[in-house]
Parts: sequence; C-alpha cells; structure tokens
Amino acid sequence: MPGEVRREDGVYFEITEEDISRIYEAEHIRLSTSEIMEILCDEVYEGFGHGVVDRLRDCNLEGISGGAAGIPEHVFQYKGMLAEPSPGNYAHDSIFVMLNGVTIRLSFMSFGNEQELRRVTKALLRFEAPGELSYYRPYMVNDMKDGSRVFACRPPFSESWAFFVRKFDSVEEKKVEELVVGEGAESVITAIKYFVRGGLHIAITGAQGSGKTTLMKAMVRYISPKYNLRIEESVFELWMRKEFPRRNILTFRETESVNSTEGLDAFRKTDGNCLMMGEIGNIQTAALMIELSQVSEQQLFTHHAMTTEKLLGYFRNALLRTGTYSDERMAQEQVAEAFDIHVLCEKDINGKRYIKQISEIVPEEGGTGRVLYRYSGGRYEMTGVPTKTLLCRMAEHMEGGAGEKVSAFFTGV
Repeated sequence: MPGEVRREDGVYFEITEEDISRIYEAEHIRLSTSEIMEILCDEVYEGFGHGVVDRLRDCNLEGISGGAAGIPEHVFQYKGMLAEPSPGNYAHDSIFVMLNGVTIRLSFMSFGNEQELRRVTKALLRFEAPGELSYYRPYMVNDMKDGSRVFACRPPFSESWAFFVRKFDSVEEKKVEELVVGEGAESVITAIKYFVRGGLHIAITGAQGSGKTTLMKAMVRYISPKYNLRIEESVFELWMRKEFPRRNILTFRETESVNSTEGLDAFRKTDGNCLMMGEIGNIQTAALMIELSQVSEQQLFTHHAMTTEKLLGYFRNALLRTGTYSDERMAQEQVAEAFDIHVLCEKDINGKRYIKQISEIVPEEGGTGRVLYRYSGGRYEMTGVPTKTLLCRMAEHMEGGAGEKVSAFFTGV
C-alpha cells in the first residue's frame, strides 16, 4: 500500500525509494539468472520503448501520467528566478498512477532528464501514426493498441512536456452489482436494470474518474439484445465488442477528416436502435444528441455536469448557441423530452466511487429533476417514485409480463 504523506493542506499518497528498499528487504527477494537477464533487457529496451513507464503501461491500473509536477529544466536557466532545484523537483521526476480512484506519486521513479520525458511522450502517440506534436499542434489525443487513451501535450501549450494515459482494462467484466455497493444498494441496482431494460434515455454524469464510463459499460448487458448498438467516441475507449462479441455493435470515432458531429450524423444511416456516446464535450455534439433522441429508441451517454440543473442547462444552451432553437423556453422543453433518467456519479477525496443520486427528468414539471434515489450517510435510500408516464413507457419495452414487476417494484402495488 502507498504511504500517506501528511501536509498542512491534507494527505496525499506516495511510494518513495525508501519504501521500495524496505519492501525488497522484507520480502527477502533473490533474483534468478533469468530474472536478472529480464531486468537488464528492460534497461536496454527503455531507450526505445516507453522508458520507465513501459511496464507500468501493462499493469492493471486506471491511469498513468508523467510531467504533471515539478519545474521544467529550462526554467532554472534564468538567474534569480528560483533556488537551485533538488532531485525530485524537476518535471521529468514526476510520475503518477491512479489506482482505485486514488492518485499515487511514484517518487522512486524518474525519466532522468527532460529529453527522455519528451521522447516517451512522443512514443506514446506512435500507434497508427497520428502525427507529431509540434509548435502548431501542441496537444493530441490518441488510443493505444490495448485500447488505452493517451493525451499528450508540449510547450508552449503546457508548462512542460506531459502525458496522461487512461487505461480501461482495469474495468473490464464489471457488473453493476460490483460497482454499486453498501447499504440499500440492492434496490438501486434493480432500478438501474429496469431503467436500461425499459429502453430509457439515460445521462450519466460526474467528475473525471468518478466511474461514469465504467458504469455505462456495465449497463450494456441489460440493453435489449434486439437493439443494435452504435457508439460514438473521440478515441476507442469502451471496446464493447470485446465483452459482447456476438452483439450487433459498431463504434465510430473522430478522425482528422470526420468530427464527432459528423460521426453522430452517420448513426442515422445505419440500422442502430441504441446510441451510446462516450463523452459529450462540445455544443455541436450536444445539440445533435438532442435531435437524435427523437429517432433513436434508446440513448446512453456520459457528461461532466455535476447537477441535473447544469446538465439540462448545458444542452439547452447548446440548442440556443447552435441556432437549433431561438426561443429559450422551447429549447428547455426539447431537452426535457430528450432525457428520462440522470445518474450522477461521485468520487470522494479517498477515491471511493458511488452514485450520488438518480433523478427522473419530468417534462410536465418544467424539465426539473425528480430525485428517486440518493446516497446519504453511507447508505442509499429511495426518495421518490417514477411518474406513471415513465412506468408505462418502461412496461412497453419489456416482455413476458415484466412491466407489472416494474410497477410493483417502484410503487409497492
């Protein structure tokens, strides 16, 4: 386990060189000849591959980043600006990993110099050769062969060369039962299953790392097998066909010649029933999602909104700013009719992930969110009942008398 480092402003996690030495001695590790040769080969290969983070990239982690702390070497070339740096304070000394929602600094590792940090940042972008980072193209997003997402940047856009690898292999095969735990979780899990099986349009929001993508991925197993899934992403992250190879699933992604809006528009030209969006990040895409809600039987997507009001406001403003609507009231009504359920995910300061609340978007109530479930005091509690309109819609999409079970579950009748 990483050590806790306490400062005046709180606690963070770090694994130091002393921690590694202590573990090594405590475990009484004795390397075989083949293991020694493997380490030597790694040392040689570091100069060609991904350097000191090469083995980390293959570990079951949620993310890896480099260059996101410390001072760039060139800053110290200016006299009088800063004191002489000490080892560990350079940008090329900063390596972090994310595990179970917690960021951990690996201070026992370093790229050694800024040139190596620059080389590794470029090397992480090599898959399918998307191009070079340059003064005029100072950041890029790409995927790696294993499905990880890479964001890389360089000066003058950023203070130093830096990269962020978001890994998704650590969340494969997750079920909703594994993601929603604690007192009262069983009721929330059942509700989520019914919402998805009922063909509802579901927005999953929350901060970065709060578990939005993981939850949406887990929901797919409850989408009707009769539905053909069409997924739009900036880079391939969900990899649904790895977990559901027999389902009718096709994913589109952005390219230099096709943006997310054009990719979504292509959905209309396929036989897709269910549209999924890895992350809605611009107003053009948001406006088109509202339009597509009228022709798709089901939608699931993620967004960074932290409240139901901010979610609805973002999409309303998207319709207004793109010129789709000029009347604010009409835009608000259109957004309210496009969404059914809002699931808000949250991560606390210790990395614990949970569903903060689940709300129904009720058009008849001005598009406000009626809270159905809330996480409070360490437990989930039901705070409201879905409207009769929503229950009827869910029943229409379910087979074998399941509609009656849905009504009985939520109303107790």
